[in-house]
Amino acid sequence: MIYDDKKFIGNVIRNARKQAKLSQAELSEKLGMTEKNLGNIENGRQYPQVNNFLRIIEVLNLSLNDFGVNLTENNSLDNEKLKLLSKILPCSENRIKLYNKAVSLIDETIYLNK
Repeated sequence: MIYDDKKFIGNVIRNARKQAKLSQAELSEKLGMTEKNLGNIENGRQYPQVNNFLRIIEVLNLSLNDFGVNLTENNSLDNEKLKLLSKILPCSENRIKLYNKAVSLIDETIYLNK
């Protein structure tokens, strides 16, 4: 399961930053982003852009598992999940909202047809 909740993602990042004993100013400097932008991410007001997200993972020594991406037993995502992720990750926030609505509708339809 992938947690797409902005607050969940922000909390993971904030907790990892604090565990690394970094201030927002120090981390934002290491990441090459503004402190305001990092604050918005940590407070769940926005998703990190993919390039920032990847830098955050690297600098804070996090893994995708920390964000709810469960890898299969052989430590790789199956091809269908990879295809879907490659379409979603670079999307704008508006497009992500549309994808979430579409998935919710699909889930509701499946639930109603059981």
